[in-house]
Amino acid sequence: MSATPNSHSTSFVRTLGRVVATTLLSSVLFSVAHGQENAYPGKTINLVVPFPAGGSTDAAARLVSTHMAKILGQAITVENIGGASGAIAAQKVVRSNADGYSLLAGTINDVVLAPIVNKGTSYKYQDLASIGLIGTTPFVLVANPKVPAANIDELLAYVRSKPGTVNVGIPGVGTLQHIGTALLAARAKIEWTTVPYKGAAPLNVDLLGGQIDLAVVTLPSAIQYINEGRFKSMGLMSSQRDQSYPKISTINEGHEIKNVSTDAWIGIFAPAKTAPAVVQRLNAALTETMQKAEVREGLAKLGYRAAEGSSTAQFSQFVASEDARYKGVARSVNLDR
Repeated sequence: MSATPNSHSTSFVRTLGRVVATTLLSSVLFSVAHGQENAYPGKTINLVVPFPAGGSTDAAARLVSTHMAKILGQAITVENIGGASGAIAAQKVVRSNADGYSLLAGTINDVVLAPIVNKGTSYKYQDLASIGLIGTTPFVLVANPKVPAANIDELLAYVRSKPGTVNVGIPGVGTLQHIGTALLAARAKIEWTTVPYKGAAPLNVDLLGGQIDLAVVTLPSAIQYINEGRFKSMGLMSSQRDQSYPKISTINEGHEIKNVSTDAWIGIFAPAKTAPAVVQRLNAALTETMQKAEVREGLAKLGYRAAEGSSTAQFSQFVASEDARYKGVARSVNLDR
């Protein structure tokens, strides 16, 4: 039975109706999403810090977030989630809604190194949107006063005289300090025993007590003990001296070691699918924050070299380059998973 003109007309009207309805729905959804982006932020933002409260990472995140909150016109709460060298915190943010209300004060340990070194890590750095860099900070190789060495060259000679018996403490497996000590040992062709701790606090206690010979710690956490003579600095594991502590030499200034640099860094990240407009809004607030003298001075006191501000693209490129670099380093010292 052939279709009548009326049936053709009815079918056309129904099809047209579905098209119009779909178009209107898409338009409404786009308008709502676009409106939400324009209104961002409309509620409190949660910034996850991947280490316990009280450390330099936590202090830097709180300093920066306080000023960002004023610029954005919304409160930013700080949530400390420690464990697995920062990977637990990073994973929480990766799995959060990509709406700009769950951010990560990410470091090289949790953003880059954990996916490279730790088999249990289920994310990669590409699962996070890079918002901007806050700053970098050097590590320092320190010895307890009983170690018969005054500089890096004397230390290497001492370690060679006692292969495998000198121990060096690090604040966790898979951390930048872990990779740094392995890299230094490989470059210097020495053997020492790496002792992982659950954080920097117990590591410092044991070094002060003489239970371990050496440790790799952040410069700000060690400078008081260095000045008091309770730690001996063997040198910064950096390519340059720190402007805040110019008397502390680098290990690269010795006769044996060259081009060993493992600076740590901290930046702001969001889940990867966060809307570009929201990412740019956060980047603008961070960039404005980083220009404030109060912030830069505060970061310097915490041992950070404050970033000058960067675009999201520049920070993304930086993170990608760090990932490529440390994949090679971890592979060379057999620490890649």
